[in-house]
Amino acid sequence: MSTLGERLRSEREKLGWSQVHVSKQLGLKRSSTYANWEYDLREPDLEMINKLATLYEVSPSKLTGFNEPEGVRESKEQYIVDETMRLAEDINNLPEQKRKILVDMLEVLKEDNKK
Repeated sequence: MSTLGERLRSEREKLGWSQVHVSKQLGLKRSSTYANWEYDLREPDLEMINKLATLYEVSPSKLTGFNEPEGVRESKEQYIVDETMRLAEDINNLPEQKRKILVDMLEVLKEDNKK
């Protein structure tokens, strides 16, 4: 099982970033603070773990090594499928004009998200 430091280093290296770059992105005054996390000499607080997860675009659970039990993950996945099906049904029941408006709105949101 890997340590928090090993997971941090792995995520950073996947992106080709230096410890100094990550430190600056996090607003740390010294890059040695981040280095100490990777070397498992110290651990970031929960707020910083959330910032790291956001920066690396992973879940805090992945960084900390906490894995959800299978049943929890499966029920979340089933919820997403059920919710998607419900939304698709709602959209399908809209009059054609309103469906077109919704599709146009989604296209605008997708474009905004790319920026």
